Amino acid sequence: MFAAGRSRAGWLTIGTALALAGCSGIPLPLPGFGPGNAPPAIEPGLVQAADPGNTDRPAFFVQWQPRGLPGLTQRPKIDESTPLPEYPAAAVRKEETGITSLETCLTAEGQLVDIHLARSSGSKALDDATLAWAKTAKYHPAEFNGEPFAICGYKFDYEWRVVVE
Repeated sequence: MFAAGRSRAGWLTIGTALALAGCSGIPLPLPGFGPGNAPPAIEPGLVQAADPGNTDRPAFFVQWQPRGLPGLTQRPKIDESTPLPEYPAAAVRKEETGITSLETCLTAEGQLVDIHLARSSGSKALDDATLAWAKTAKYHPAEFNGEPFAICGYKFDYEWRVVVE
């Protein structure tokens, strides 16, 4: 039987609170955090402004760093209520499998605003099905210090594989 699986999921974009964090290296005051035990601040260099010609991206966002982001308390992820995509019939006939990697940009509200193929599975049918599915999926945004933020450049892998029952 052919099945699809999520090996890693997440997307996000940054809102106005990030713009404030980018103005200073000093941590933002948060409820429950007093002097000496504040969460790490978002590094100002991580905050980016969208290109004026790119109106799809949020005005300010954090660029994903695979080595880690100070203050990240939740990676972006696909909502569990999102159904898995159907295996394309052409790929089933050819017994195609592989991992499609997508690079995404999500708003602080969890809306997907930018997506493109980062690495092909080797099958156009599987890559196209992954892109189409990701555009209709529901997402949870990333959080920095417990607050939702926009994030761009987050990579998401989707594995298409044969499951033997």
